[in-house]
Amino acid sequence: MIGFDLQQVDKIKYPEKLLNRIGLDGEIEYIKKFPENFAEKVASLWSAKEAVFKALDFEDKNVSFRDIELCHKENGAPYIKLYGKMKEQFERIKAKKIEISISHQENIVGAVVIVE
Repeated sequence: MIGFDLQQVDKIKYPEKLLNRIGLDGEIEYIKKFPENFAEKVASLWSAKEAVFKALDFEDKNVSFRDIELCHKENGAPYIKLYGKMKEQFERIKAKKIEISISHQENIVGAVVIVE
């Protein structure tokens, strides 16, 4: 299954508020390392979590984006950890692997997620 999301960075009016609403401690700590690209990083986080939601074909609208964690390897490559209802859905559909790619260009960020 594939999930894809694009976000326009300047459409996020209150990036700090959004980050505090959807971000886990590690995500917030990571994003704050990039003050010059803060809004872009927040938009990327939103896009990544939205793409995961779509790829898992989740029907429960009461799921929290805090059940999805965007992590980064030492080389900067992103990867996903799942918790709670998102992890349950991953197991329910008998998925084995989840992969993510994130891209930025000017005022647009995008994420694609593949669940196998």
